[in-house]
Amino acid sequence: MSNQATPTPPPVVVAGDGSAWGDAALRWATAHASLIGAPLEVHPPTSDQVHDLLLASARAELVVVAHRGGNRTPFGLSPLVLPLVWHAACDIVVVRGTPEALDGEHHRITALVTGDERDDLALARAADLAGRRRAALRVLHAAPPLPVRADAPDRPVAHADQALRGVRHTSVLAPMHPNEALARYADTDLLVLSDRGLTARTALHHSRCPVLIAHRAPSEPGGVRRPTGGRRADAMR
Repeated sequence: MSNQATPTPPPVVVAGDGSAWGDAALRWATAHASLIGAPLEVHPPTSDQVHDLLLASARAELVVVAHRGGNRTPFGLSPLVLPLVWHAACDIVVVRGTPEALDGEHHRITALVTGDERDDLALARAADLAGRRRAALRVLHAAPPLPVRADAPDRPVAHADQALRGVRHTSVLAPMHPNEALARYADTDLLVLSDRGLTARTALHHSRCPVLIAHRAPSEPGGVRRPTGGRRADAMR
């Protein structure tokens, strides 16, 4: 019988600042840490909190921040958000949205895909979390209608269906801009994407639920397989 100690899993790190949204981020992080069996670390404000959280991200499972906090412009994001989204070494969750989404009442996780090569990362993370939460999994791609286009707007959805083969999910091709799609398909508890450009900024400003920016693959992706395949629902209305 081995006496070797079980290694401690990487922590869920949350930035606490005592604001209303900071408290919401703390509640979300606490529930998530309990869900995945990880320790919780609360990081209070420091003189260089961005630097300190970036260092923490190198050993963390996840860093959670509020979309707004004590140090912000009236209508802008917390100054912590974009540096972490761009540079953190682990996944980032930005807590925002409706009370229903914050409490997980929709029982749905949505992967927002863009056609980028990093979509697989978002799909893996969304599938993993949907499995852990016993939530429905939805893939969403927003492609605004254009008079002439060189790309195939259904390609990201087709790729997602292939990547998620064997995992129960629905797929939606929404002929609208991302901000419109986020408003129409707001019945979700978590929005997952791997984009760090315009789509990510749109989500961070307009999402009605917390936003997860995936930076690395889940450590246990095998736990999300479900027995039935996906179905596709092109939303052309």
